[in-house]
Amino acid sequence: MLLLRTLAFATALALTACGGGGGSPSSNAAPQLQKSADTAITSGLAGIALEHLTADDSTQALAGLRQVGTTARIQAGDAFMIGSTTKAMTSALAGRLVEQGRITWTTTLAEALPELAAGMQPAYRGITLEQLLNHRGGLLAFKSSDDVERFMAYLQTTQETLPTTLAGRKRFFAAWLLAQNPPANVTPGQTFFYSNAGYAMAALMLETRTGRSFTDLFEQELAHPLGLAVTWTPASQVFTSRPVGHEGAKGRLTPLTPEDAEVAAWVDVLLPSGEGTTTTPDSYATWVRWHLRALRGESTPLAPGYLQRLKALKAGDYALGWIATDIDGRAVFAHDGEYRGFCSLLVVDAQGRSASFAFTNTEPDDGLWVFSVLNQALLDVERALPPR
Repeated sequence: MLLLRTLAFATALALTACGGGGGSPSSNAAPQLQKSADTAITSGLAGIALEHLTADDSTQALAGLRQVGTTARIQAGDAFMIGSTTKAMTSALAGRLVEQGRITWTTTLAEALPELAAGMQPAYRGITLEQLLNHRGGLLAFKSSDDVERFMAYLQTTQETLPTTLAGRKRFFAAWLLAQNPPANVTPGQTFFYSNAGYAMAALMLETRTGRSFTDLFEQELAHPLGLAVTWTPASQVFTSRPVGHEGAKGRLTPLTPEDAEVAAWVDVLLPSGEGTTTTPDSYATWVRWHLRALRGESTPLAPGYLQRLKALKAGDYALGWIATDIDGRAVFAHDGEYRGFCSLLVVDAQGRSASFAFTNTEPDDGLWVFSVLNQALLDVERALPPR
């Protein structure tokens, strides 16, 4: 996950965020999108899906290959893993459950997980649901291999019986995580510190208060009301007839192989942060369009509390899976995602006029080159489609 570096780079490019007023996109949207998509492929991506939309219409362009070294091209309806752009979905789910009275934004870890409270670091006991979703819980990041290797090393040495179910693994992971010291120079409840594990804990709080699994809650309380088609791809899955994730430097991309089964079994505890979230551009466009309509003042299934917090963001603020920024004088909300050879980037006009997003089956091995290409693709589209 490269959110802060990516958005800093977007600002440096002066990315024009999400032009367009009401109605259909400009007549030059389709050729401009296709031109931008084709340029992204010549810039090194394996494949790309690029979309520009308003509250009522959308234009999509596809380019590149499902897997380098083959002839199978990206097709309409292909599914991509979207990584951390999932976090806004998890937050929207939390908002709906808050609205239903199942939990509150101020419910603490100790209140929601009382059986784990005694073993928690004292600094974590008062951390709230909202603080976790705003990355102010102070938990280990789990966005690099270091934390994963630390946890896997613990699994190799512990004398405890390891759980064999996902529900058991979530509790086991939570007990270990909440017993760890906060990262250096991080004060739980105050310091912004990006944490995938924090989203896992927020989802565990939702599960405990409702008695339902995260994926069941997601389907019944978010995907169904909003009309989304989202699936969850295990880290051990072998891909066939769909885009395959790639990693590497420009011109030297390598398709990623499935994760080792032992590691993959534990990766699923991080699903709420975006580890394996899979959807198509069309379905994701539905998700984005609900936000455009809500930001324009229309009634939507999105929870009022979630929307109020989104609208209250000032430039540079982060909350509920979104960061606010001011690019070229216009307020926008944005996020990016990165997971197992896939990347995504989304920018939404704060007034709900339009949005643009890009999916690719390419992930940077180091640096920002993939996000540089995605930023440029969105920049080219937005400059060609100024707001009306």
